[in-house]
Amino acid sequence: MVKKADYLQRILLVFAGGFLGTITRYLLSQAIQGAWGKSWPYDIFLINITGAFILALLSTLADATLFIGPRLRLLLNVGFLGAYTTFSTLALGDITLLTNQQLIPALLYLICSLGGGLIAVLLGQLAGLWLIRLKKRPKHG
Repeated sequence: MVKKADYLQRILLVFAGGFLGTITRYLLSQAIQGAWGKSWPYDIFLINITGAFILALLSTLADATLFIGPRLRLLLNVGFLGAYTTFSTLALGDITLLTNQQLIPALLYLICSLGGGLIAVLLGQLAGLWLIRLKKRPKHG
């Protein structure tokens, strides 16, 4: 049974992470759109790819109970990354391109987002496994 205070603390961790993830996403999106424009959803693509990488990395570390405990996982994975990345923005970016009759850019965006997301998750897991091996390596000296 979860105590009421513990439950409230978990909710607050998710809330705080979500707040920070939302603000980060907004600021990063504005910066990317300012630099590269709005002709293609560069901002959504880069945010989702980096989010996929970070989520895989943190999940790998958390599963190995290395660096990431249950509360930090709530803050970062559920709260921060849950707000930082969303499938709905990926779909919106693609539909916006299709609505503007940009079939090739829309298909390219969808392929790059899905393929890039899978690659980012794989790289994040590999980076996490590398960090785990590095941390568990016996120290000589």
